[in-house]
Amino acid sequence: MRKIFFNLVVIIFLLIPTSFSQKDSIRSIIVMIPDGTSMSVLSLARWYKTFTTGEPTSLHVDPWLCGLVKTHSSNAPIGDSAPTTSCYMTGYLSQTGFISTYPPKTEQDLTPIDENRAYQPLITLMEAARIKLKKSIGLVFTSYLMDATPADCAAHSYNRKYRDAIAKQMVHNQIDVVIGGGSQPIIPYVDFLKEEGYDVILDNIDEFRHSKNPLTWAFFGNTEMPYNIDRDTAEVPSLAEMTAVALKKLSTNPNGFFLMVEGSKIDWAAHNNDTKTIIDEFLAFDEAVEVAINFAKNDKHTLVVILPDHGNSGIALGNTNSNKGYDKLSLTQIIEPITHHSVSAANMADILAKSQPEEIPQLFKKYYQIDISNEQQKEIADALHYHLNKNISTEEKKVSLSLEKTITKIVNSNLYIGYTTYGHTGEDVFLALYHPYKQIQCGLITNVEVHHFLREALRLENSIDSLTNECFVPHQLLFQSASQLKIDSINPSTVQLHAVVGKSKIVVESYDNFIKINNQPIKLSSVPIYVDKNSTFYLPREILRYLP
Repeated sequence: MRKIFFNLVVIIFLLIPTSFSQKDSIRSIIVMIPDGTSMSVLSLARWYKTFTTGEPTSLHVDPWLCGLVKTHSSNAPIGDSAPTTSCYMTGYLSQTGFISTYPPKTEQDLTPIDENRAYQPLITLMEAARIKLKKSIGLVFTSYLMDATPADCAAHSYNRKYRDAIAKQMVHNQIDVVIGGGSQPIIPYVDFLKEEGYDVILDNIDEFRHSKNPLTWAFFGNTEMPYNIDRDTAEVPSLAEMTAVALKKLSTNPNGFFLMVEGSKIDWAAHNNDTKTIIDEFLAFDEAVEVAINFAKNDKHTLVVILPDHGNSGIALGNTNSNKGYDKLSLTQIIEPITHHSVSAANMADILAKSQPEEIPQLFKKYYQIDISNEQQKEIADALHYHLNKNISTEEKKVSLSLEKTITKIVNSNLYIGYTTYGHTGEDVFLALYHPYKQIQCGLITNVEVHHFLREALRLENSIDSLTNECFVPHQLLFQSASQLKIDSINPSTVQLHAVVGKSKIVVESYDNFIKINNQPIKLSSVPIYVDKNSTFYLPREILRYLP
């Protein structure tokens, strides 16, 4: 009897998945970020989809919505894209413009800041997944490589505008798959990437679709991808297709992968208050969500986390046009006018720039199906003058709306959609999760807690800070015994460190994972970072292994 009872207990124990076994089963993580998506965008996109399909419908993200995220910077309630995604990746709050880098202390900090760590690069979950767990890593986005969100995953800088330095880091950070916009910044690195075994695909959708190399960097558009509403489907893939291709390539690694997918230009459209483009960009992102969820369901070892980095524009269903009678408005009255918009405001600005002033009314009729007044026509003509005149001062531009914003101001005057700002907003953002073992975070969590959830899923609980300390050691500390230390500036994005340690002559170039020791090239597992604020190279400790 005792033996039967014991066997029964063992069987029950084996049938009940433990917390440890669930974590152990997560091999891959997909983080999906609809940049700058406020909660109202989901409502609008859902109603738009219902109207255009003719039946009540839901978004692909809807079944997985489970909570809210409090997202902000270290010293401000309203966050910039750089520190918000940086916090998801590193677990540390930071400041505007900071790409996975520890912030300096300020008088308005919302969290304790260790001033001794100011400007230290912080290892990211993506970097840790590659270095520590030997997983493949990938980025999919619709903006450009050095934009804040993709950069937050695999680069380090206190200034997101240092794009040359950020691009060089990302090229040298051994990212397996990169699919996004902006072929121009990658051109200087094509030969290097090919030598490292990558397929490099620039504006070639056929080559993109037929590439079988798990190491692939593919870019569409000169500086960024077009908005989905303006996309030539024969030339440029959708975000959903890009996601599917990335998953196919990354999943060849038996150790799993870490993929970040960003709907980058939801945020850009929100900055312009471009209603139809915001909705269309989010629906394109939602199609990518379906691809990711279906992959995860079939794989059974993949966690999908979907969340914006911050809100934008204060977009709302309802504005001053609906002050009276808002509860009598039909879905047709609210949504149908939006369906008539056939181009983004950015594309419309380009069209207007190539047209004659007298064509303005016809163009608004053609692309938005609205009639504009003489006063509105003059507003467009004035904005067009500012748009085309390169001699107008920065101060003048500050007090005038851009051509894109002037377009949307006129178009939105006919809608029931409201906005409070052209900037970011500080509300909590949505959280959606697909977990193969139903370990779901509910309620309100912070952006730091999002990082901890991801870190625990990867079983990296005790590794992130220690890996930062291994990969980013100040050069003065790493080379304490050096008889010579010299820093030379080669150009704005390239600085060299020359060190003599014993009989070894070491040359380290900023943002390049290849160093030279006695003229012999050595490939490092992480990228050396130079910070001019404190004249410090942050170097991987592994360099010491190569010294005699």
